Amino acid sequence: MSVTVVGGGVIGLCAAYYLRQAGARVTVLERGRVGGGASRGNAGEICPDLVAPLPAPGVIGPALRGLPRSDSALYVRPRPDVALARFLVRFGLNTTKHKYDNGVHALAGLARGSFGLFRELESSGVDGDAIKDGFLFAFNSPESARRSWLAQREIGAPLAGQVLGGGELHDLEPALGQAARAGYLVKDQWSVDPSLFVDRLAAVLRADGVEIVEGARATAIQGARVKTSAGDFDAEHVVIAAGIWSRELCRSLGIAVDLFPGKGYSFSVDADPLPRRVVHLGDARVVLTPMGKRLRVAGTMEFDSDVDAFHPRRVAAIVAAAGGYLRSAEWTARRDEWVGARVMTPDGLPAIGPLPGNPRVLLASGHNMLGLMLGPATGRLVNAFVHGTPDPALIQALDPARLSRRAR
Repeated sequence: MSVTVVGGGVIGLCAAYYLRQAGARVTVLERGRVGGGASRGNAGEICPDLVAPLPAPGVIGPALRGLPRSDSALYVRPRPDVALARFLVRFGLNTTKHKYDNGVHALAGLARGSFGLFRELESSGVDGDAIKDGFLFAFNSPESARRSWLAQREIGAPLAGQVLGGGELHDLEPALGQAARAGYLVKDQWSVDPSLFVDRLAAVLRADGVEIVEGARATAIQGARVKTSAGDFDAEHVVIAAGIWSRELCRSLGIAVDLFPGKGYSFSVDADPLPRRVVHLGDARVVLTPMGKRLRVAGTMEFDSDVDAFHPRRVAAIVAAAGGYLRSAEWTARRDEWVGARVMTPDGLPAIGPLPGNPRVLLASGHNMLGLMLGPATGRLVNAFVHGTPDPALIQALDPARLSRRAR
């Protein structure tokens, strides 16, 4: 069996890994460098116990209040955009408790067994220098910490006790500054360096005979033929895992899929001491991840149809929000500033499965902010679809048809 995977980010590489493990001949086509898009600059979180869709009850009010401010954690760049308006309306319709609970169930089903999948990848040489000491959540007030703690308990997160006061929190994490006044610990969650993970996964694939073609920008799909700037590629199956550019490839098949870019920003700083583990700054909407000798700082959600545009004001907003939460960080000596387009869906669930009317073409996109963590599970499911054995419980919830309509 032969499979062409379009997209050399973490989703495409994970799909290629499981397909190759099952004996398929696999070619990966990447428009730029392997690990492009949102695969390298993210916070590196592996947290299958904490998965929940972004559209949640109560999220609309605070989001709308922050929209006019360019320094808000959620920002919509003001410009006429029919696709964004459609997305936001559908997003709002998915914030009921019933739909949220169904989404939590579907994501938990997809993520089930993820720690085992990452351990298997580690044993095969795909090591992202994992830190496996759980996540610390820090807040500016006990009230905020309590609300978040209750929400985590609702989804069954492995909480390590009750909400901690400022003194207990600082004893647990000496790197925290005075803005951290309350918080709690979630056990067992991991973080990895996403660049190391992607590079080592690509190396394992190449060593196992997977052809990875960089600089091959896919322009259209015809049947199971992928047309690219580097020529045409034929196979028995095609997997579209091209991040936000998946929309255009689906459109070449006459299908419009409701995916929209939600841009995230990150950068690295030196800090002394470094946090011992991932720290979520709940009120600031920022994540701090120690990676080697540096600290990655990631945050914000920017809805902007210009997926490549970098707006320095968004980085400044992260610095302003996070500054008081660390005892010592070189905020003015930032490096590795990055922006990447995460692929958002209006119900917060990825789209994984055959495209309507195209049984040999599978879509694997729309992972919102969970792409790295759900990469191996998605690869496992893609392989199951190709070989006709997908989990029946996941087929309907993740079906691309729910987000699809005929392209005009």
